[in-house]
Amino acid sequence: MAIARIRSRLSTGGPAQPPSPMPNSRPTRNDPSFNNYVDKLKNIPEFDTTDDSNRPPIAEVEYKLIKAKDKNSIQQMMESAAKFGMFRVSGHGISPEELNAAFTEADFIFGLLAERWSRDGDREEFAWSRSAMAVAERRRDVKNDENFLKFRSKMDNIANKLEAIAKDMAQAIGTNGGKQPRKKIKENETRMVLFKHNNSSLQPHTPRSSQTPRSLDGNRRDNATFALSIHIPTEQGEFRLISEEGPVSFRTIPNTIVITVGEQMEEWSYGEFRSAFGEINIEPDIQDEKGAFSIELKCSPSCLNDVVDKHDSISITDQIIFVVIVAIVYKLFSYMLS
Repeated sequence: MAIARIRSRLSTGGPAQPPSPMPNSRPTRNDPSFNNYVDKLKNIPEFDTTDDSNRPPIAEVEYKLIKAKDKNSIQQMMESAAKFGMFRVSGHGISPEELNAAFTEADFIFGLLAERWSRDGDREEFAWSRSAMAVAERRRDVKNDENFLKFRSKMDNIANKLEAIAKDMAQAIGTNGGKQPRKKIKENETRMVLFKHNNSSLQPHTPRSSQTPRSLDGNRRDNATFALSIHIPTEQGEFRLISEEGPVSFRTIPNTIVITVGEQMEEWSYGEFRSAFGEINIEPDIQDEKGAFSIELKCSPSCLNDVVDKHDSISITDQIIFVVIVAIVYKLFSYMLS
């Protein structure tokens, strides 16, 4: 393409002409020096752009349409979960302001509950669950701390909203899967990981463990204990899907959450939906000392087991029909034998 543009500009008399390697001469297309210049253009590398032109067609569905049982949206979501192990949900109702407000006490909490905090390169991680917060609240230095109580209340609220979204997604998948066989899952306690992202230029050069096979295996084991994972940032970032075929990344924003399928759902569906796992990376502005945050919530919606129970049980209508058929057959046989 670059060669074609050069030739086009020359033929139309455009201003962008290559500099002449010969002083006081005008290059022509028959000039050997010009041909050498054009040949060099063939070796100019193609640079990757920041757009998502190479991103696979991962479905993005409206939350309100899923709740309204829109068949087209549900079908897109299920196809994306089957092919990529993930889909995106927009219009989920959690505003960036609410997310940022939930982290107003985060810096303090990261230091207060140090045993649940860790660093991974330019990212800090904080493990959250309701049972862990209940245990922490019994500590003498925590239970009466106003910042902790605010933090716990805000995180409970965020977790409740994300769990409700996960339940609606799982319900839609479960009730629209026909009569395909399903397998019960273990209903594990919901768990969140809070990530604080710092500008990499301000941090020591510590490699991110997510780039190593060891961490990949660890993520895979953790992924096996949940059915769905929900990912949401406080500002624009990059979601990196980690797979055996190689990483796939695309931009993500607070108004759109990313949902990945866990191994529990893959087993629940007998392989109809593939499991996947990934993470959000954010590079905050170097002047932003507070950094940016993201959340990953992992859960096992109980409604998936309700679908199994429904498929395994015989409805009252089916039972009545069965009794009627047996009665008719019995009367026919009795009539023929009489």
